[in-house]
Amino acid sequence: MKILIAGITGNIGSHAAAHALSLGHSVHGLGRNPSKLPAATSSALESFIQSTSYYDTAALDRAAAGVDAVICAYAGLPELHLDAQLLLLRASERAGVKRFLAAGWNYDWRVLGLGDEPVYDAAMMFHQQAALTSGIRPCHVFSGMLADVFFGVGGQRGFTPRDGGVWDPEGLRMEVWGSGEEEWNFTTEEDAGRWGVEVVVADGAEEGGFVRVCSWTASLREVKEAVERVKGVKVGWEVKGSLEELQDMAEEGRKLGLRRFWEWHRHVFMENCVSGRWNLKKLENGRFPNVRPTSLEEFIRDALPG
Repeated sequence: MKILIAGITGNIGSHAAAHALSLGHSVHGLGRNPSKLPAATSSALESFIQSTSYYDTAALDRAAAGVDAVICAYAGLPELHLDAQLLLLRASERAGVKRFLAAGWNYDWRVLGLGDEPVYDAAMMFHQQAALTSGIRPCHVFSGMLADVFFGVGGQRGFTPRDGGVWDPEGLRMEVWGSGEEEWNFTTEEDAGRWGVEVVVADGAEEGGFVRVCSWTASLREVKEAVERVKGVKVGWEVKGSLEELQDMAEEGRKLGLRRFWEWHRHVFMENCVSGRWNLKKLENGRFPNVRPTSLEEFIRDALPG
């Protein structure tokens, strides 16, 4: 199958490309900086279309021409998940593409309303607009928290306490809300890329829909203990407050308004994780035997320093 990966130079996009190539697919890339691709991937591509911006429609049309499927691996910014992805969808329509994997690899936003967690609003609006106006029925992958983002590896900033997150890589400590025994879903960026390919090439992908997969499910307490066990270090632990106190903080943050959502959305994100509101139910890992999910211990051993 001929697969276009938009955002191929990003972490998930490059992993998707490597997996698609390993399965014998013809891979075409779209991005702004081809030098960011691993040499082995770059040399194996059927083509690479360089774009000047996400609204470079000429580049979008060249990239989509003649392919069978499109994987959108854009970064998690609202303008990319809505504006840019709609432009890519329209280029795919003009090219006659029927298989389209939407950007995402996130928690199940179907339980949310607009404004509940602004980071996901753009993904929700893209899905709705596609359903209203497009002949393409996009596929969506729900995979929980990206492990690379949580731990701040692979060039990611991290889900750190200073940003309203959990893991402090410098101090080797965790700040948690609730009991710390609540289950979280985690997926590595490598597994996310692999599953993206598997979903878009699967039988019936042109019908669209939602797929729930993740590398592992664990509580933050279990994550702490796994780091200590695998790395032989002591991980600090601080309980910041109850779920109810976290919800109060999230509600106060919302009062700042959407223009300042980057200042407060992490409290909302954490609230949904601790409450389990958007956790993935009825995982479908078994549908995709070409992907062996990475375990928590494997990821800690291979990805974390020390």
